Amino acid sequence: MNCYSCHETAVNACKRCARPYCEEHGNTQYCAVCLEPASALPSFNLYRGSLLVMLVGTALAVVLIMRPPGETGGASPVIAGRLSPTATASGGTPQPSVAAATPQATTTAGTPASGTPAAGETPGVAATPAFGTYVVQAGDSVAGIAQALLPPGDDITAFERAIINLNNLQGPDPVLQPGQTLLLPPKNPAR
Repeated sequence: MNCYSCHETAVNACKRCARPYCEEHGNTQYCAVCLEPASALPSFNLYRGSLLVMLVGTALAVVLIMRPPGETGGASPVIAGRLSPTATASGGTPQPSVAAATPQATTTAGTPASGTPAAGETPGVAATPAFGTYVVQAGDSVAGIAQALLPPGDDITAFERAIINLNNLQGPDPVLQPGQTLLLPPKNPAR
């Protein structure tokens, strides 16, 4: 077998490219071509593949950024706690109204005169198919109400924000008056 470069008798074969070489054109493991600094660079195909992957990733990122949030694939999204202004008060400010499908009459859960609820009942909770109501008791806060009435699997912060938005309360910890009736977001039927 002859050396790839000078055609003398080869003494070894390169472990990287398997070229036979003599003592002048390599060391104990690699040929002179594989020992050149340029051979340590990745191939052109690796660069081309990396650019292709980056291009596909960029296109995917643009699609995800441009897609509207909460896209439901044709079905209309359900947003709890959002009101639509429909009527205007005498001062010209829009008054929020609940959707027309919401029943106007509510029945408050039975609370005896002593102020303690009957077994299995929550004080001040009204039973309605869409929105619930809660009658504020002395010492109540939005955070306490949200903690007590949080549906299983819901996020406490999102539920608290929904109560604040639904009732047009001001500030992160609004002051509540005893006897005030608060609307509660509907429970998610999917859970």
